[in-house]
Parts: sequence; C-alpha cells; structure tokens
Amino acid sequence: MPRLTLPAIPTLGAPGPGVLALGVFALVLWAQSDTLIGVFYDDGIYVTAAKALADGQGYRNIHLPGAPPVLHYPPLYPLALSLLWRLWPAFPQNVTLFQLFDAAAMAGAAAIMVVHAARLGLPSWLRYGALAVGFAAFPLLTIVGLRLSEPLFLLFMAALLLVVDRDAPCDDRRAVLAGALAGLATLVRSIGVVAIAGAAITLLLRRERRAAAIVIAVSALLLAPWVVWLLAHRAPLDPRLTANYGTYLQEAQQAGLAAILAGLDFRALPPLGHLALPAVPAVIRYPLALMLLGLLTWGGVVAARSTPALVLSLLFYVVIVSLWPYPPHRFMWLVVPWAAVLLANGCIDAWRRGQAARVAVGVAVVALGAGLVPRQAISLAERRFAATALGISQPLRLLTASIGAETPGDAVLAVEDEALVFLHTGRSAVPSHLFRWSGRSTADLSYREAVQFFCDARVSHVAVTGPGAASASFVSALAARSDSTLVPLFRATDGPGLYKFRCPG
Repeated sequence: MPRLTLPAIPTLGAPGPGVLALGVFALVLWAQSDTLIGVFYDDGIYVTAAKALADGQGYRNIHLPGAPPVLHYPPLYPLALSLLWRLWPAFPQNVTLFQLFDAAAMAGAAAIMVVHAARLGLPSWLRYGALAVGFAAFPLLTIVGLRLSEPLFLLFMAALLLVVDRDAPCDDRRAVLAGALAGLATLVRSIGVVAIAGAAITLLLRRERRAAAIVIAVSALLLAPWVVWLLAHRAPLDPRLTANYGTYLQEAQQAGLAAILAGLDFRALPPLGHLALPAVPAVIRYPLALMLLGLLTWGGVVAARSTPALVLSLLFYVVIVSLWPYPPHRFMWLVVPWAAVLLANGCIDAWRRGQAARVAVGVAVVALGAGLVPRQAISLAERRFAATALGISQPLRLLTASIGAETPGDAVLAVEDEALVFLHTGRSAVPSHLFRWSGRSTADLSYREAVQFFCDARVSHVAVTGPGAASASFVSALAARSDSTLVPLFRATDGPGLYKFRCPG
C-alpha cells in the first residue's frame, strides 16, 4: 500500500491556531452566565471538592454529613480549581478565576485540534470553519458556561491525539508524554480510559509494542494513587448513596452489568442529529439523519489512515456513552468539534467521488443550512444556551435565601441540589431524591427507606425546588402524613418550598 502523503502540518506557533484559540477564549468568556454554582449537579460537586482541598479537608464531600470521601469524580479538575481557590479564597467572587481557567483550557484545545486536523488534508478554510462551528455549538456553550470538567478533559485529549497521530515512529520520550497525557485525561474524567485504549491500540497496530507498553505503564502509574484511594475508601459510603456518589464499578454492579451490555443501542448519536437537522416529518428526518451519519462515518473511515488514535478514541467514547445508563446528551456535546471536522472530511472525500456522492453532500449541506444554522443563530443571538441554567437558578435563589433566613447554621437539609445549597448557604445537605440503578433505568427508594435515611442522616429540614422536582411527590407524601412530619416554613406558589422535618415516632 503506498504511503499517504500529507500536506505540511502547521505548528502551534503559527498565527492561525493562535487566532482560533483567542476567538474560542473570548467566546467561552462571553458564554458565562450569572447562574448559581451547582445548577447542573456535577458542577456543584466539583467546586465543593475544590473547596475541601483548598481548606485542607482532603478530597471529601464536605457538603454531606460526616464528609465521606469523593469516589465518583476523579480528582484532577477539583485539584486545579482548589489551587485557584487558594489564590482567591472568597466565594463566589473567585468563580471568575474558574471561568478564566476553563476558557483557557478550551482555547488551548482549539489550537491543538486545528493543528491535528491538518493531517486530514482539508482546505484551511474548511478546517478552521468546521472547528469554529463546533466550538460555537450552543449545547457546548451551555456546558462551558458552568464549572464542569469538559474543557480540561478536551485539552488533555487533544494534546494526546496530536502526540500519537504522527508519522515518525514513537520514541520513548514521546511515548512517556502520551502516557502522561492519557493518564491526566482519565484523572479529569473517568471516560478518559478511551484515550489510553485509543493511543495504545494505535501504536500496536503500527507494531510499536514498546511505545504501547510505555503508554499503558505511564498511564497506570499516574492512575495508581486514585485507584488506591477508591479501594481504600469504598466502605465509608452509605450504600443508599451509591447511585449518587458511588464509584462507577459500584453503580455498574447495582445496575447489573448484563442489563447494561444488553442495552447497547448507540443512543448517543441522536443528540447530534437533533442539533444539526431541521424539524421535519420523520419520513424525511430519518433518511437525512442516516445520510449525515453515513458522511460522518465515512469521514472517520477516511481519517483512520492519518489520525487513527482520534478515530479509535471517538469510537470507544461513543460506545461507552451508549452503554452507560446516564442520558447521553451532555457527554456527546464534548465531541461536537471533532464530529464537525470528521463530517467535513467525509463531505470533501465524497464530493471527489462522483455525481451521486455530490448529490448526497449537497442534500447534507442544505439540511445543515436549514437546521443547524438558524438554530445556532437564534441561540447565540438570544443567549438561549444559558436559558436552562438560568431557569434552574431562579427558584434556587429564592430557596437558598429562605434557607439562610429560616434555618440554623447546623441544619441538615434534604434537597435535590445538595452541593449548591451547601456552597450558597453553608448548610450541610443530603439528596432528597434517593434511587438505585436497575438495568438502564432507576428505581426510587421506598418511602420507608427514604424516611429512614433522613432520620439516620439527622435531617432537620426538607426543601423542594418546585412542583416538577424529582422529589416533589415524595415531599408531598411526607406533608400528607398525619403525624406532621413536615412543618411548612416557606412555600412559593408553583415554586420552591422549605419545611422543618421531624423524624416519625
């Protein structure tokens, strides 16, 4: 097979990547909104863990009574935030530093990705344009407007793929760097294991076994302290909190591994179609979706020769997101920039293959113009990407103000956004919506189990964020008890409520 000849690859020092990075940095800062920390749950846990580290309390869920160890979230992103917290200990003013950090991480990822994408041989205008569209996609802006680990994860992933996807044989120094980047990516988000697998398998396919072994060894060395932490601290966690705070292995065991594997249906892909396609009848929408998927897949097949680590890592990523029982939408928005590049790659290659393929490309471009472009324009013009977080924040501002005024400093709240309540009121809090994984869905704990948990956790107050909250029906059942388990303290019409809780009996 003849060797693939690639165009000259630009470097990070060239002006183009810097300009894209600066644009992404400005865009991410512009996308920040005045939302409470914790509106998307994970962001609250990350920041609470950062506060614990900054205050010298260790890697613990200090918002929960007893401050059990953090098991669900790898430590690197909270550790980074904790360093910034030490520089500026005043919360929430120090969130500005967190925003700058996340924007810088996204900017760095953009610069690296545009250099990496040059290996595909795309015209410069298309390469930069595809990444610009991907980074400006409004669902991604929703994520980067909060304190979530995606920007830092994207930075390490992009750097790793750039290091591995090169023509020159991978020497020991480069293999160590790749292993370190893969390990760091996994310490940001557990799904970073796809980076380790993608890099190692790419090197094995190139018969570079020594380099693959070094990547795995260095990654394992970096991950070893985290694994030891998990093994040493599993027991202190209340089993009724496993679904919220357990390790991924504990959650998989609770859900049932066989049920998870049986559910592989690549449900992670439809969110990309919802983003890109116009609202048309299903008889039109499904063929368009298949056409876009075909072009995206073909773009990956073509790219596999020049960027195999990228293609393998994304494939593994989609498989894991599809398998895991969590809703896949949030996890797929992270890959939109790469998906945009691969779709552009598929369209360009298909265009060169004849009239029939050009018709398919033309239809796809029209579909994107009718779906993605107006949807994106409206979201950016009206800042709709921030609407969800702002909408969640509005009732929670009333609730946190009420908690601050109506509860003592040593109160223990049962509420759905427990980390948010702790950060903005200083009160300890536990989840009011208690559930366990059952296959690919969840099952709420029984009324009796939930009440017993409240009693064991010494809950003194129960809060509900609104009538649509997941725990609203349970709180209503508590309020209807004849033994007056709940005493109303604050309730907004069709809004949040706060109650004093008394353990029955």
